[in-house]
Amino acid sequence: MPDSELPSRPAARSPFARCAKILFLALLLAWLFLVFWNSAKPLPPGTHVLSQTSRLSESDVELAHGAPDAPAIEHAEQLIVLDRSPVPRELARRLLARKHARPNIKIVLLTDPGNEAFGGTASAILAELEQAGVIVARVRLDRLRDSNPLYSGLWRLLFEWWNDPFDETPGRPTLPAWARMQNFKADQRQLLIADDGSGGWTAAVAATAADPGLTVRGSLARAMIVSELQIAAWSTDDDRLPAAPPSGGRGVGSIDARFLTEGAIESALIEAIAAAGGGDQVYIAVENFSDRRLVAAVLQAAARGVRLQVLMARNRMPNQVVAQELERGAGGNIEVRWRTPAQAAAAPKLLLVRHRNDLWMNWGSANFTRRNLADLNLEAAVELRMPARAAAARAVSDYFTKAWSSAQADAQTGAETADHSAAFYWKYRLAEAAGLSGF
Repeated sequence: MPDSELPSRPAARSPFARCAKILFLALLLAWLFLVFWNSAKPLPPGTHVLSQTSRLSESDVELAHGAPDAPAIEHAEQLIVLDRSPVPRELARRLLARKHARPNIKIVLLTDPGNEAFGGTASAILAELEQAGVIVARVRLDRLRDSNPLYSGLWRLLFEWWNDPFDETPGRPTLPAWARMQNFKADQRQLLIADDGSGGWTAAVAATAADPGLTVRGSLARAMIVSELQIAAWSTDDDRLPAAPPSGGRGVGSIDARFLTEGAIESALIEAIAAAGGGDQVYIAVENFSDRRLVAAVLQAAARGVRLQVLMARNRMPNQVVAQELERGAGGNIEVRWRTPAQAAAAPKLLLVRHRNDLWMNWGSANFTRRNLADLNLEAAVELRMPARAAAARAVSDYFTKAWSSAQADAQTGAETADHSAAFYWKYRLAEAAGLSGF
């Protein structure tokens, strides 16, 4: 047979091509494993906390204005546990002054390292606190589940192993720091718990630049301290960490209180909304509202005849999309208003359910988004069930009423600029489900 008629043979693949294919498949499998594992891995100790119910008296709960953590720090004699990001200079000054006045006092500060890398907390502040004997625990956010798993899986595979956050230059947003920030993880608990110098405990909840802040006294504080010390233990190997105080019992009073964190906050919010019926009122004040389970719970409540007022920051995504969905499907039972820029980010996150003579309240740091309520970020809240005549109930109701009255309705802010397209709606749904956005 002539050579021209011989069947052609496929060209043999080079060893390099075979190795490249094997390497690609190995990296793909490793990436998929990291995506799935870090989306569902066991939560670290101290997270997803649902405390036992404590009983508080009306004098144990106060809506404090100004700097609600200042009195707690000034009266502490044994222990201060603080979870704050960023750490303002004035707060650091108070801690240093108390440490100087009481050298034997234990002070534990948990903080988000991202604030230090990007200048939210000056590195000199944390260094000065550490030199004074304060235990500073920069929270190891990588031990939390991934809120942006497609990106985070790649980041963990290629960069995490050589990219130590504590090797970065504080205050300088380097490329490694920026790459870590795209994981969309944060510690946002914003808590302060301290002994009151008389055998009791005081806690300030979601009290930062926000005005007002909620102060809670009594046995509930122990659950907060236990959770915070557990997080500090897996964030730092400092052997000076104190033991949690002994349980002081459930307490007595007319107010039922629970400490909630992360996903436990979402469950409590949904249960409270589900319990509301015709004639009840629900008031919501948050920066961002996009969590699908909460959106569904709110729409179902409106269908039962519950009247709802929703106050949030004005932005195209997610809030304008969700506002359109709420107003379309609520039968006129949901009214949405927009916080002014001055009210938005610094304000506490709040949900109230008024049922006859009772008021249920959730006050904390968590926005109503998947990132904040699906065991991804570190978040904290206090749940209170109390008589509507209680001083704290009246104070919180007045706070919401004033915020609502000063907020803006669509007619005042040009709602015609909102995007009503189906494409924009599904863009929001994809970002919420996949974690591709920072909200």
